[in-house]
Amino acid sequence: MAGENINHCNGVRLRVIGSGNLKFRLLGLSEAKTQTMTSLAMSSSTYIEPIRLANFKAQRFALELKTTEIDEIFNIQRIVMFVKATETMYPG
Repeated sequence: MAGENINHCNGVRLRVIGSGNLKFRLLGLSEAKTQTMTSLAMSSSTYIEPIRLANFKAQRFALELKTTEIDEIFNIQRIVMFVKATETMYPG
């Protein structure tokens, strides 16, 4: 079945400006599997697009980005996820 491969995500790169700490998390279906990645201290101007490494394998997954403190803000201009199909199905 097309689109139901098992995928491996090994990183997320983004262009973001803001203030505070941006928290990253990958979530599998029904949040049965999660991976929290290293948070990012944001600044109001930057010349780099930081990457956060991951090691997450699932059929489908979502990227959660959030801040948790009052007055923390962010503006995301680009997200690049490094994903590769590794298997066509789970065994049996």
